[in-house]
Amino acid sequence: MVYFLHEKNMQPFKVSQSQPSGLTRSPWARTATLAALLTTSSLFGCNLGIAQGSYNQGEITIKYERVQDKTYQDVYNILTQTQAFNDIVTNLNDTFALPTNVLVKFTECGEENAFYDPSDRSIWMCYELIQRYVDILSEETESDEDYLAQVINAALFTFLHELGHALVDILELPITGKEEDVVDEFAAIMLLRGGEQEIEAVFSAMYQFELDAQEAEELEDEISYWGVHSLDLQRFYNLACFVYGSDPEEYAYFIEHEYLPEERAEVCEEEYARKERSWDILLGDYYN
Repeated sequence: MVYFLHEKNMQPFKVSQSQPSGLTRSPWARTATLAALLTTSSLFGCNLGIAQGSYNQGEITIKYERVQDKTYQDVYNILTQTQAFNDIVTNLNDTFALPTNVLVKFTECGEENAFYDPSDRSIWMCYELIQRYVDILSEETESDEDYLAQVINAALFTFLHELGHALVDILELPITGKEEDVVDEFAAIMLLRGGEQEIEAVFSAMYQFELDAQEAEELEDEISYWGVHSLDLQRFYNLACFVYGSDPEEYAYFIEHEYLPEERAEVCEEEYARKERSWDILLGDYYN
């Protein structure tokens, strides 16, 4: 089992042994800083000037449903008061011309999950899933600003993954291969084109996949070789390859510390460039 260290100063993530029932800190004094970081980053400023689409009839909208279980109150408060995802959605609408509306709904689902529903073209972001990863990722945070960032990081990769499903569906993109892998690639590329905050969200996703794999091993869960998702450790290594391939010099420590086998790393720069170019072609007609 790989033990992923998420920063170049080599401070490890630590898995929480208990789930806090509620978090009481009040970090609102730092909300402007984080919102400004996400708004002004280059995350969605990737208009490549390929071919301006004529499909700009829809938009992505966002809705936060009030929580019934107060366990998720802090997550709800941070999402609504920082407006970070509202800023992200605004940037998405400025970037993509869509033929129909897409609703992003943050809500309680009764389970730890997130999914795209093609029947009404909605993305469901479940508070339960966000809270699970917040409890883990925020264990070692030392400031309110760090805590805010961890809440956003816990949801950002998953949100872009589900957005990838939405784009494949409503734009009828001619993808090949497993759709779950394809939209993982979409989320990673979008984030790796951003700044430090967005790249940190990719690290958070890598850790989430590693944690899921570790828990499945400890519980001796049956491995779903037949599943639509790649195995969690495969998803971890695929993201590691993308991160390394986006800047082999910057992330040389991935090889040194065995987060990525050297045999795989040899092809990662070419793989990342090819996947990035493929997404640019697929979405070329839908850029504003």
